[in-house]
Amino acid sequence: MLLEFAKSEPYTLGVEVELQIVDRDTHELTPKAPQLISRWGDSPKVQPEIFQSMLEMSTGICRSAGDAERDLRATAVPLLALAREHGVRLISTGTHPTARYQERKLFPSDRYHGLIARNQWIARRLLIFGLHVHIGMPDPETCIAVQNELLRDLGLLLAISTSSPYWQGEVTGLASSRVTVFEAMPTGGSPVLIRDWREFSTLVGTLQRAHAITSLKDLWWDIRPSPRYGTVEIRVCDGLASIRETCAIVALSQALAMRAGARVTAGKGRSYPAAWLIRENKWRASRHGMEAEYVTEDDGSTEPVRSYLLRTLDELQRDGFAEGSEAYFDELRAIGNGAPTSADRQRALYAKTESFLAVARALADEFEDDVLTGVGSG
Repeated sequence: MLLEFAKSEPYTLGVEVELQIVDRDTHELTPKAPQLISRWGDSPKVQPEIFQSMLEMSTGICRSAGDAERDLRATAVPLLALAREHGVRLISTGTHPTARYQERKLFPSDRYHGLIARNQWIARRLLIFGLHVHIGMPDPETCIAVQNELLRDLGLLLAISTSSPYWQGEVTGLASSRVTVFEAMPTGGSPVLIRDWREFSTLVGTLQRAHAITSLKDLWWDIRPSPRYGTVEIRVCDGLASIRETCAIVALSQALAMRAGARVTAGKGRSYPAAWLIRENKWRASRHGMEAEYVTEDDGSTEPVRSYLLRTLDELQRDGFAEGSEAYFDELRAIGNGAPTSADRQRALYAKTESFLAVARALADEFEDDVLTGVGSG
């Protein structure tokens, strides 16, 4: 039986940002989510996550990255004020520099306790923070085709967003340690390559009968269909240090999806790449961030990821997929020309101070300064 796919307006957006809650003095994670949520009220734009030191902040349905930025800021401003009342601050990068997962408290939820019961140590390590971008799809077949097109660019999105070079007080040597944690989940990481909606529906039914998943929420692929919302959901990115940076990734994700959809409609969709290429580009982005050599063709041809980003931005703008997002594209172009990612900035500060506390404090400052001074895009 085919899964139902909700109707959504094509290429509209929904954005989810996972936030760290840190003590205002020590800048260590602190389990204040229950207090914050009880004071926040019934608005669905702030929700709990697996640990009590995490929150998820989300938007409504948005037409553009600019709309998403305004929506996120409208939530972040009062959330910051509430955080101050409770003696905490917020960080939005992929990992906290020193936090130990062993010390975290689960949020009281049957789902989260079930995850731990099933996956044990693997699930207990999920002290990671990501960005999820939902993009509306016209129908389920287009959703699968667009997902397959976007597989070639997941490594690019990860490289730009890398923000987790540290894990439990260790210098990992990775630009993104977060994605390596997700890779351990039995239904996490790179997606299964599927050809159409029937094949996806069959796979989901099979996984449920095998008790590999209880629902689609347990399918933690780097990109996946989200039938409940009628979207394709990009989940590969680390959390970005600021709302402004977050929405630059949102703008690029939307433009890439629009281009993919246009190719599919024109009958020019690319066949999905070899599984090794998807995983190799993800690894290279995780290891080297924007210094990676990106695999661009199935024959093994490579290109510096900064060059690949600049070429992609030029193509998207030339073909009209960046309309209204020009300011974000200018910021992405700066990264292509050498501007640092969050991982780069964290490494530079740690090299200067040899202090993880300085890094955590700077991350809280960065998020807070952006929320309090940012005005969004037109």
